[in-house]
Amino acid sequence: MLDLSTLVNKKTLATLGLSVALFILGLGAPAIGEMKSKPFDSSTTPQEVIDLYKSGLPFKQYISLTIKNPASAQLIKQELGDSNIQCGGKGTDVRTNKAVCNQMISFMNQTCTVDSSVSRNCEQTYISDYLLSQHLTEPQQSKLSYITLARAASMNHPEITSDELIRLMNVSN
Repeated sequence: MLDLSTLVNKKTLATLGLSVALFILGLGAPAIGEMKSKPFDSSTTPQEVIDLYKSGLPFKQYISLTIKNPASAQLIKQELGDSNIQCGGKGTDVRTNKAVCNQMISFMNQTCTVDSSVSRNCEQTYISDYLLSQHLTEPQQSKLSYITLARAASMNHPEITSDELIRLMNVSN
């Protein structure tokens, strides 16, 4: 016959085992970045964007959340248009500034892969050709896309100086 203390110990071990199994399966914890991510909007600071990158939240997951918000989708559409103006076009010298175009074209690719209907700029054929020629991996594109958003956020926050933005971006390397 089992005594009460043995029964309590077995129940405690079973509860602990179930808790460990749920944790390992990920059922007990929120997804990476789930609790602290909000859609990109005009109030988003460059530091918030860099913090999201550092949290490990993939850019495609963040942009998917962002474009569901109509006001945020407008900002993203504008950024896609700006990226196309800076790095699109047909001239041979248009995509030679790799420091700018690696970021912007990565942003275009990552965003348009999630939802190509967000902007007509998603129809640009040079995007995939450029990324292939630069050998940019998915994690590199994700990081570069966050940098593009951090730059866009700095436009809404003139109190963030260029030096501070460069420091934030370098810290994220």
